[in-house]
Amino acid sequence: MITLSGCASAPTSGTLEQQAQFGGTTLGDLESTDIIIEEQQLDNATTQDALDSYRQAAELFDDPERRAKTLRRMADLALSSATEQDLHAAEEENARLEQQIDQMVYDNTMAQVNTTQDTERKLALLDVAGSMAPSVPDENVDYSTAISLYQELLSNTNDPEQRAEAYYLLSKAYAMDGDLDRARESLDSLVSQYPNSEWALESQFRRGELLFSEGDFEYAEKAYADVIRRGKNNEFYNQALYKNGWSHYKLGDYKDAQNSFFTLLDNLNGHVALDDDTSMEGKLFKDTQRVVSLAFSNQDGAESVRKWFARNGSRDYEPEIYRTLGQVYLNQERFRDAAETFDMYVNVYPDSELAPEFSSLQIDSYQKGGFPTLVLPAKEKYVQHYGITSDYWNRHPDIREQYVDLLKGHILDLAQYHHVLAQKAGKPDAYLEPAQWYKQYLETPPVSTNQGDVNHRYADVLYAANQYPAAITEFERTAYSYPDYAESGNAAFSALIAYQQILSSEQLQEEEKAPWRQQKIASSQKFGQTFPQHPEVPNVLQNIAEDQLALGDVEGAVKTAGILVSRQPPPSSAHLMYGWATIANGEFDLANYKVSELAYGKLLALELTPEDRAQYREKLAISIYRQAEQAQQAGNMDLAAATFLRVGQTVPEAAVRKNADFDAATVFIAQGKSADAIPVLESFRQRYPGDALTDTIPDKLAVAYEQQGNYTAAAGELALIASNYKAENAELSRQALWKAAEMQDRANQPDASIALYKQYLQEWPEPYDFRSEAQFRLVELNRKTGNSERENYWLRQLIASYREAGSNASDRVAWLAAYASFTLAEPNFQKFNNIKLEQPLKASLAAKTGVMKTALADYQAVADIGVAEYATAANYKIGEMYRVLAKDLIESERPNGLDELELEEYTMLLEDKALPYEDQAIDILIANADLVTDKIYDQWVKKSFGALAELIPGRYAKFEQVEDHVDIIY
Repeated sequence: MITLSGCASAPTSGTLEQQAQFGGTTLGDLESTDIIIEEQQLDNATTQDALDSYRQAAELFDDPERRAKTLRRMADLALSSATEQDLHAAEEENARLEQQIDQMVYDNTMAQVNTTQDTERKLALLDVAGSMAPSVPDENVDYSTAISLYQELLSNTNDPEQRAEAYYLLSKAYAMDGDLDRARESLDSLVSQYPNSEWALESQFRRGELLFSEGDFEYAEKAYADVIRRGKNNEFYNQALYKNGWSHYKLGDYKDAQNSFFTLLDNLNGHVALDDDTSMEGKLFKDTQRVVSLAFSNQDGAESVRKWFARNGSRDYEPEIYRTLGQVYLNQERFRDAAETFDMYVNVYPDSELAPEFSSLQIDSYQKGGFPTLVLPAKEKYVQHYGITSDYWNRHPDIREQYVDLLKGHILDLAQYHHVLAQKAGKPDAYLEPAQWYKQYLETPPVSTNQGDVNHRYADVLYAANQYPAAITEFERTAYSYPDYAESGNAAFSALIAYQQILSSEQLQEEEKAPWRQQKIASSQKFGQTFPQHPEVPNVLQNIAEDQLALGDVEGAVKTAGILVSRQPPPSSAHLMYGWATIANGEFDLANYKVSELAYGKLLALELTPEDRAQYREKLAISIYRQAEQAQQAGNMDLAAATFLRVGQTVPEAAVRKNADFDAATVFIAQGKSADAIPVLESFRQRYPGDALTDTIPDKLAVAYEQQGNYTAAAGELALIASNYKAENAELSRQALWKAAEMQDRANQPDASIALYKQYLQEWPEPYDFRSEAQFRLVELNRKTGNSERENYWLRQLIASYREAGSNASDRVAWLAAYASFTLAEPNFQKFNNIKLEQPLKASLAAKTGVMKTALADYQAVADIGVAEYATAANYKIGEMYRVLAKDLIESERPNGLDELELEEYTMLLEDKALPYEDQAIDILIANADLVTDKIYDQWVKKSFGALAELIPGRYAKFEQVEDHVDIIY
């Protein structure tokens, strides 16, 4: 079944448990009730039966609220049954099975209502029964029953929400019963008494609808206005705006009507496409535009539209208002008003993309109205506004194609109209007016199929206006730009006549005629191309090329010469020689060197004088050279190098060959292609021994040889550079000599390296860094060759360089000095270790301590330099010598012939003598080991810890156990 309550619906069938989901809060009272439904055959219960049962239940309640609730259920049931009668005929067959199920559940529930004495339970069961009232309509129950019950409900309840809903449903019942007056009165009561109830919004809208249908537009407007005031989020907002506008319109309040309609348009705008006329909202949008236009038509028309949008701001749909108003006028055959409306939009929005369309609508309106005197000015205005000279054309290139065909049609109409007028006038100046229209037509893209004919007319009116230069241009354009135009020959001939008119003028001086004669020759050439068998064409072409060169038009001369040499049959040899010379020289001047090379080749194939041949061969070589330069600038180095070399291969005697070969080698080196560069450079040095460029060969060969791994040859070139630039560029000379020595090093040529490093030291005692490095390399090279004497010499020189540098010594110089000092000290250390303390002890001890003294001085010198790496080594060595001396004393050879007591005393004496040395060793080694606190822990510090572990095991042996850990930390 269907229960009508506002716009809500309830389920139509199901178990009691399912019904409880929709039946209201009273079902909570049934939670403890066991209801058993057994299948049985019962008589159908009618809606009247249910109403009677509700009536019985209502009489049991003293509480007004419960009584009102029961009455509300009865009224709903009555309204539902009455509505069901209206719907039943269409749904009877489809609902039969469902009704049987509902009937069974309903009858079972009502049986329990009749047997229970518990009031609360009876109410709950009636609530369920009400929701399950049989869907078979009771013909004894109609809308009057529902009306009576709702009225009774209003008399029995003071609850605002129940009363508001009752008024709403009472109005509905009246409306469905056909009593619209009382339906509206019920709504009046609802909105006046309960304006904030949930039923007030819809009720106010329904009031408006009823009032509008009665023609009471004043009060309908107020009802709709109240709905509007409740905010745009309510479901009746758009309909209320629409009907509110119509109410104002019906009352003649066009401005107020527009306010409502425009508010509606604004609300729909963005949700509805401007061209949507199929959806409900789209149709509403379109119809609202129409009625707004009607409102404007009842005011000042297009001017009212302009003023409204000026006051309220533009809208997306604004063009549609103008369009619709214009259409309203056309439908009313008010053609001028329509045209003015369309023109108003263009005046307000001259830059709009729709402006051309509205201007066309204006012209159409004049044509439909039969106003020819207005059509022509409108077309002229159209061309001025949207033509190629207008700002609009430049600002809107994307929409030109939408209106350009109309535009060109209007231009041609104007041109032809003024052409006829000029012919009637017969004066030259009269032709200027059609000329400017023809010109604009031709300049307006795209090209039309009748372009040639229009161009010819344009040339004719220019000629008739005595504008001969312009006429020549247009005759020639007509002749040569439209190959399919049937009158192109006549146009070309007319151009020559116009040239003759200029040359026959007595107002021009002879020098002023010269350029015109040149142009006439050019035009004659073109005319002659149309008739290629004319015998004077080759001479004309040559003369044209000569004139073009005189005017500096090299490109034009080349083009003309190309036509000359390509004619068939071929022209005379004199013409060919002139033509190819012009092309070759011209393309050379235009930097088209590849083409000029080909042209010089063609020219050299002809019979030439020795002088001309030599000249053209040199130009040929230069053309090739320039191509190589272009390839180099374009980054195509392979092509550049090959083309540079091609100069000498093609023209060996060319003066430019020297630069070409040199540039080829430079490119090869820059590419790292030293193998290709070397033979070119060597050949260059042989071919041009005294040339300034030859002086730059060594540095390039040095790079090339180095790239090839030929370090000895590279060293030779670098040594040559050092020699050549010693006076001119000292720093370059120094670097080259140093590099030469390095190259010999890399070539594994120790003798040559030694010689160069010695030369370097002789010539460049400063800077000290390079001086010390050279001495160091000499140390290593002499060590490598086994010359220890020279090795030691250069070690001493390293120390001397450091001392000489003083405060200017860099860290590297100091390091090398420390290295040298340490290395020189090492032999005495070994010598010290090798001396055994033998009898007689005094002599051997003196020898050992003597060597030790020298070694100590050497190591102290190392330490004094202050290089940590060697200072720790020197300290360790010093401590080690004291330790060894003490140890060697104790372990020295004993004199012969001592008895046991004497031997013991002798040993004690040795130990006493050794003890100071051992203490000295300990102190020095401890000082070295303590460098750990300064985060210095190299191999010598480590060895110091090892020695101390033996000398003072109780203190340092433990340290040795964590040695790896310490090593990791430092």
